Amino acid sequence: MKRAWFLAPMLCTGLLTACGQSPTNGTASPQGEVSLRMAVIQNVVPQSDVNPLPGILHSVQWRLSDGSTSYSVPSDVVNEFRIQNVDIVRVRIPRVSKTEGILVAGDKNGVWKTDALFLLPSPENQRPELDGPSLSKAPTTGPVSVPDVGDVDVYASADEMVCFFSSGMLALPKGASNVRLASGVMAEFQNAHGVNSLSYPYGSCAFLVAGNVGRGQLVSVANHYTPDRVFFTLNGHQSGSHVTVGT
Repeated sequence: MKRAWFLAPMLCTGLLTACGQSPTNGTASPQGEVSLRMAVIQNVVPQSDVNPLPGILHSVQWRLSDGSTSYSVPSDVVNEFRIQNVDIVRVRIPRVSKTEGILVAGDKNGVWKTDALFLLPSPENQRPELDGPSLSKAPTTGPVSVPDVGDVDVYASADEMVCFFSSGMLALPKGASNVRLASGVMAEFQNAHGVNSLSYPYGSCAFLVAGNVGRGQLVSVANHYTPDRVFFTLNGHQSGSHVTVGT
């Protein structure tokens, strides 16, 4: 049986998940702007090829205020980050201008599957560049634990995206160089496919911050946002019971 969340007129950022049958073609949509009423993650054929993006996009059905349905396509992708076995994709919703989607998909034993969906208000008026001081003003998914993936928090501006990710399933990569952060932690710096990342141990987990931002911007973000600050509201990270950042 399908389960989905109806969206209130005042959109709140949150995690929306649902199960469904294999997707069918969306109904024809008249031109013109509409609002998003419902988002559904559907059961689709798992993707095991080297490019899971089309399947990830087609796993989310957008149901609009005029009764039509639609799917995002590769040209709707604003940002896509591949973090080892996790793909985080930011997409525009066809014909909807005030809301964007963040899709989180995981690779389990070579098979990709969409695990979570977040909604963000479109950050059209957000400062173009994300750094430590400006991040608090950017639209965010808020910290959420995604089963079988890890803890995720995403911030966005018009063109940039910064993602925090903490997981016991994340292997710490060997970076191209080391960066000493303001906390004294030594982080591994990497650049791949236009995405910069910094990573370091966090208790028994690995903590990673990644973004299509400059190295200086990313270091600024990492200096302002430690794992305790990013994920303090999640279970296991509550004040007084959180683990200490390791080096």
